[in-house]
Amino acid sequence: MRFKDWLIPNTRGQQAGMFLAGAAAPFTFQRTLMPRGVFDQAAASGIIMAFEYAVGALVQDSIEAIAVRIIKNREDCDELEEKTLRHCSMLIDMVAIGFAFQVKKLFRQRDGELVGISWARTVGDHIDDGALAGLSVALFQEIADKFNIPVFRIFPPALPGGLVAAVIMDTRRRRAERAGDPEHLQRMEKLTAILMSPLIAFSLAGVAVIERTLAGTVSKLFGRIFREHERIWRPLGHASTVTGIGFLTRFLVKLVYDHMEEVNSKIEPAFDEPPVSPLVSGGPGSLIPWESLSLQGRRYVSTYIRMKWLERVMGEPAKAEPIRVFSALNSGMTDEERVDVAIRELERTGAFDRPLLIVMSPTGTGYVNCIVAETAEYLTNGNMASIALQYSKRPSAMSLDKVPEGVDYCRLFLKTLNSRLEKLDPEERPRVVLFGESLGAWTSQDAFEDEGTDGLLEARIGRALWIGTPHAAKWKEQVLGPPRPDVDKSLVGVFDNFEEIELMAPEKRNKLRYVMITHHNDPVARFGLDLLVRRPDWLGDPEKRPLSVPKTEFYKPFTTFILTLIDMKNSEHVIPGQLEANGHDYRGDLPQFVREVFDLPCTDWRLDFIRKALREYEVARREWIDNAENHDDENSIPEEYELLMRDVEGEGEMQV
Repeated sequence: MRFKDWLIPNTRGQQAGMFLAGAAAPFTFQRTLMPRGVFDQAAASGIIMAFEYAVGALVQDSIEAIAVRIIKNREDCDELEEKTLRHCSMLIDMVAIGFAFQVKKLFRQRDGELVGISWARTVGDHIDDGALAGLSVALFQEIADKFNIPVFRIFPPALPGGLVAAVIMDTRRRRAERAGDPEHLQRMEKLTAILMSPLIAFSLAGVAVIERTLAGTVSKLFGRIFREHERIWRPLGHASTVTGIGFLTRFLVKLVYDHMEEVNSKIEPAFDEPPVSPLVSGGPGSLIPWESLSLQGRRYVSTYIRMKWLERVMGEPAKAEPIRVFSALNSGMTDEERVDVAIRELERTGAFDRPLLIVMSPTGTGYVNCIVAETAEYLTNGNMASIALQYSKRPSAMSLDKVPEGVDYCRLFLKTLNSRLEKLDPEERPRVVLFGESLGAWTSQDAFEDEGTDGLLEARIGRALWIGTPHAAKWKEQVLGPPRPDVDKSLVGVFDNFEEIELMAPEKRNKLRYVMITHHNDPVARFGLDLLVRRPDWLGDPEKRPLSVPKTEFYKPFTTFILTLIDMKNSEHVIPGQLEANGHDYRGDLPQFVREVFDLPCTDWRLDFIRKALREYEVARREWIDNAENHDDENSIPEEYELLMRDVEGEGEMQV
């Protein structure tokens, strides 16, 4: 193969792919729910443009395969006139465009439509794009033949033109956003975008070369085997290439998953020794070994609020030392074994003797929100217990395959817990509340799928608080959807911020029991596979959108999916000590929600005092973890922590 054949698209399908890729570039720069950095923007542009290239190549090669069949010149395919093939392909392109238009018109988006209809409309949209790109390329070639412009025959100017348009459109967009909505201005300089464009172009060219080589090899092989023109087999060549890349990707993802789970199991220098308290898992007498707790589990059980800190913050003697139990994924081979150990661990620590028991479903890694646990420990003055149910060791975005297991485990635990509570005198039972974050909100909610709010009441879950519930959670859709006999809608609420609760009528506010906090600009709550085929509600009328959802963002299949996926990655930029309420970070409002939803009353002044303690402890904990390797102290929680929790002269206000 000559060198230029590696660099220049030599078929109309490849040129159509380049055409679509260049035309798609401007749309990758639109402002979305979260700001994107330079590398995120490069990734978004590269992935979307590569996809559009694949669509253009596949559709046009399929059309040319049909054209070859129509011409019926299979006996002498090598002598097939390029001009005849081009004209026949142009006719089929126009037919395909008309067909796709009718499909999109017939299956235009409606509320409650079937998934099959959504996919039919999206396929029609892709056929329309690919056929239009192929027709445009063919017209360029017709002009080249008529006016003798060779460059138009081999490389339509759509790709570089699209990249230049991307920079121009992005500059105009940022100017408009700066004038109308500076708070959400994307932080990308014009020079960066200009420099990034050729990088994207070269990256796309590399992807195109690899895909073209592999697909061409497959199509030629089948052409020789079946003695037909290789153009007929090009669609199969593309499909084979994509399949092969899929298998390779799956293998690489498996390696990444194994590495992540190994990292999450390691023992950190900051927590290399078990805690000294017998009231936490991993401590003296614990039924759950310290080594089995995972990285996040060891952090959770080691950082409970000490009684000295309770007294200093609450201004009165502590009632008890908090109980923390972590049901580790490695504490048993099966769900039944893990549940049995967890219940016995609660019994061992005396959790059933406390007035409050919080059941927590953590994120994918097993991370338990420290703000929720610590706020509750302060508000109860230590007289409470909490248990976290681990179901994965990977980040939430990479633990989606663990959701069914997490749901089953949570359902089994809550059922077993309820049976255990039935053995207690009603007046001696602890009040059970439920908390779930991100993927943990999904697993703990769907434990009551098809049971509505009745299922929670029957399980003696008096109250529940969920933050950042993923879009795909089914229980959420059931209780928020049309009326059901098993759902009492007065018990359920969804809020963006605590001010929305404060604006409720007192009688409605007092009925709330099961609360979801979902920020309007939380990509985790907005992302789902349906973004591939259906415009979401949150991208409806721009004038009716919340302030945190850009009015300039519009829906495009696959493009919106990829941009929202990248937004998910950027949605939780946590800075220790800065309690924010934005994107997928809910720490800013959590103390108020914990007090309200879990019915743990205290004055606003005292809650502000607690919030200051939370900020200071968060900073201290982060510093200790980061600097632990430089400490010689053998204790997992050093004395320096206690020195940070100090009073100041005057009104006893904590120094922060």
